[in-house]
Amino acid sequence: MTSSTDADGLTWAERMGALEARVHDLTRDLVKASQRVAELETELRELQVHVEGNGPRFAALYADFTDRFRGSTAEVTAKLAVYLPDVRRLVGAGADGGAAGTGVVDVGSGRGEWLALLREAGIPASGVDVNHSFVEAGRRRGLDLVQGEAVAHLEGLPADTVDLVTAFHLIEHVDVEKLLALLAAARQALRPGGCVLLETPNPSNLRMAACDFYNDPTHRSPLPPALTEYLVSASGFVDVEVRPLNPGRSPFESAGSGTDQQVERLVALTLYGPQDYAVLGYKRQTSDRG
Repeated sequence: MTSSTDADGLTWAERMGALEARVHDLTRDLVKASQRVAELETELRELQVHVEGNGPRFAALYADFTDRFRGSTAEVTAKLAVYLPDVRRLVGAGADGGAAGTGVVDVGSGRGEWLALLREAGIPASGVDVNHSFVEAGRRRGLDLVQGEAVAHLEGLPADTVDLVTAFHLIEHVDVEKLLALLAAARQALRPGGCVLLETPNPSNLRMAACDFYNDPTHRSPLPPALTEYLVSASGFVDVEVRPLNPGRSPFESAGSGTDQQVERLVALTLYGPQDYAVLGYKRQTSDRG
């Protein structure tokens, strides 16, 4: 007695086995798709928090908030100018006699002070920001800006091409996983010998750590300099440097002597010392790779 077959010449048992295997594959694909949807929803929520702060009402205030608490464009530009020697050293320098990179990529460009400063200095630069208003305002000023998320933008760039990746007052807005992803994407995009530069509020300054940091409700938590230095090093960067920046103005006089003067100096340092710091790390030169 022979088993009946279908139009394709398969027995019913074989057909059922094939269908069960197909259902298994579809179920597996559905689980993967569901997991990816959940991941995308999480990323979207994080993006919305970054763009909107605590919600759409704060989003409507964000440009004015930035003017109030970040400082004027002129003030911010003056602070950023200290990095121009680094940019001139890095951009166009190449590595091991190889081709030069494509310039500076700034992530979280905000109002675009850094991009405008680089343009004035004749340095090729582009930026990305999640805030639509900032991006449109920057484009109207002729800046090379796109709207998007920092990690995805860096991952979309050709590998080993960028001279310098900068992020000013961005990393305090993200969790450590996103920061590590940002560093990995920056390292991929940078040419050998290229540099990542991160600037963030300095919690070693007690006024910053206890009060001023929390003026921005979109901040997550302060990053101690030693932690940021470690994360940059652990992400494969070398010659990592920490730079204290922007000390406040102390009301203490320095004319005293002895113990009183030492106490005043300590108080001045902890309360009015550098309010920000930068960490710079370099991608290994080709010849240094194992």
